[in-house]
Amino acid sequence: MSGPIAIEYVLVSALLNAAWSAYQAEKQRRYERAYRDEAAADERERARRDAALRRDEERRAREEVGRRAERAAELMQRAKSYERRLERARSLADEARKRFPQAGLEVPALPAAPADATDPEAIQRYIDAMDGCARATEERIRAQSARAAAHQGLDELMKAIEATVQSEPRTAADLLALYAEQVRVLQEPHAARSMDRRATAERILGRLASVDEAALPHELDALMRKLIGAESDQHAEMFAMELRAQVQRCNEAHARAEVEAVENRKREMAGVLVAEVLSDLGYEVEPIAETLFVAGGVAHFQRAEWGDYYVRMRVDPATRNVNFNMVRAASANAPPDAAQRKRDEAMEATWCAGIPKLLAELAARGIDTKKLRELDAGAVPVQLVAPETVDACLRVKGEAPAAAAPRQMARPIG
Repeated sequence: MSGPIAIEYVLVSALLNAAWSAYQAEKQRRYERAYRDEAAADERERARRDAALRRDEERRAREEVGRRAERAAELMQRAKSYERRLERARSLADEARKRFPQAGLEVPALPAAPADATDPEAIQRYIDAMDGCARATEERIRAQSARAAAHQGLDELMKAIEATVQSEPRTAADLLALYAEQVRVLQEPHAARSMDRRATAERILGRLASVDEAALPHELDALMRKLIGAESDQHAEMFAMELRAQVQRCNEAHARAEVEAVENRKREMAGVLVAEVLSDLGYEVEPIAETLFVAGGVAHFQRAEWGDYYVRMRVDPATRNVNFNMVRAASANAPPDAAQRKRDEAMEATWCAGIPKLLAELAARGIDTKKLRELDAGAVPVQLVAPETVDACLRVKGEAPAAAAPRQMARPIG
């Protein structure tokens, strides 16, 4: 028996949870191994980059030595021109002292020559010092000339004027009150009854299960307002009864939603575990959505050596049925000849050999199965499907000649 097969599945919570825990633990171990491998690869790459960086730094250091030597030679040539300028400025200062001895001209001392004639920074500081000394000498010569021309000194007298402007204090009579204090509104006769009805509404709404007060359903909010503002006690009691019924319905819906959420989580876990089982058994699996066992759908898997043959898995959560059948991706729909039929039958037999192992591993993970229908290989022609109906990443993998080796499976704990 190796043709199309249909099974019914039951999710066994205890085994499913244990398998899920084992899957998560194995997944964590894989992440840690991958992290360690990546860290080791990063370390090797870092060492390679450091060695290359050291070589580059050594090369740049040699080049920098050459550039500094050239720069120092250029700066020494510039320094000679600044020396000549400073020498001219000091000569002018000597002449000014002779012409105006009463002004008392003093000039800065000469800067010291650089200790290292190959150090561009030291030579540049020497140039800057000479430039500053020459500028200061020239400025003092100009100042001495100005003092000599205006020997009487400064004639201008600085006067400080303080202007104080004091604003006249603004005075005004106290404003008369335009409005008298509001008279408090006396409580309405039915205020006490409104408070009682509000307490009743809050008590009823307090029975809601996991409903945020800020997200109170519109219909409950409307009923609460009607209850509080009812014209009579009889009407208020009617609204209170309706509010209790609505709260009960909301609680029942919430309970159903919680049960459905738990069931859907189990189904999502089943979808992940099915993909893991197939991968562990050496099948290439197209990405399976976590909603496969929640909303239903189709997924394909194959072995790398199968070429254009795939197993199509169709899941129907409503009936808890899974159908497996082999398909062949082909662009043309020509009827198969005898050789093609023989090849189709052989591929179905190959797929059949793995079914018992697949079902056993699913059962070990909490996905218990029962066969509903199974046909002989070749009983029905292998279905032809358009290549684009199979996920592109699986089609690319299917073109690889080598078979994928089965991995060590993560067994459920306990």
